[in-house]
Amino acid sequence: MENVEKIAEDLYILKYVHREGSFVGIAIVLGKEKIGIVDSGFEITASDYLFPLLRELGRTPDEINILVNTHRDGDHVGGNKVIKEKTKAKIAIHELDAEAVGGADIKLKDGQSIELGDRQFEVIHSPGHTPGNICLYQKDDKILITGDTLCGEAVNYIRMDKKIYIESIKRLLQLDVKVLIQSHPREPFRKAVLLGDEVQEDMRASIRFAEQPK
Repeated sequence: MENVEKIAEDLYILKYVHREGSFVGIAIVLGKEKIGIVDSGFEITASDYLFPLLRELGRTPDEINILVNTHRDGDHVGGNKVIKEKTKAKIAIHELDAEAVGGADIKLKDGQSIELGDRQFEVIHSPGHTPGNICLYQKDDKILITGDTLCGEAVNYIRMDKKIYIESIKRLLQLDVKVLIQSHPREPFRKAVLLGDEVQEDMRASIRFAEQPK
């Protein structure tokens, strides 16, 4: 399937292109017997793109046991209802964004451990874009899934005090990250998966953009 990037044998990102030059990234973690999803895109994303991709990979949608929303925005939670109806997946979202989305089975907190596929991730609360914005960090392989945490040049997406946003990024800079998976193509790299030195470059660039005067 087009717009799918393989990161590891058990880790993929589906880039649902909703307008020219832009996409919403959905991370897929394949375990031996279960599948974890990070974000659900729009309402059509699951049935028209996610489920067909899983079948191409020799898996089935009913293996999805958990869906983690990185935050409450419609392009990240729009497919929740479809996934909930078609699978037995539990919906997890940070407690500060849970009420805005509704239907959460698990209300996440900073530092909590959550299993996606056969990988264990730590919840990193990273407010700035929304109050309940989170990242997911997998320490063993140094993987960080950021959702919309890094707004890059799109500083209008920082909806909270910029000091809060910058402090969240500074916290991420302390992590040992070799692979960063983000949801939208934003400057300075405009791609979904960043590797090696690109990771800290992207974080520092997001801070610089936020610090620029209006």
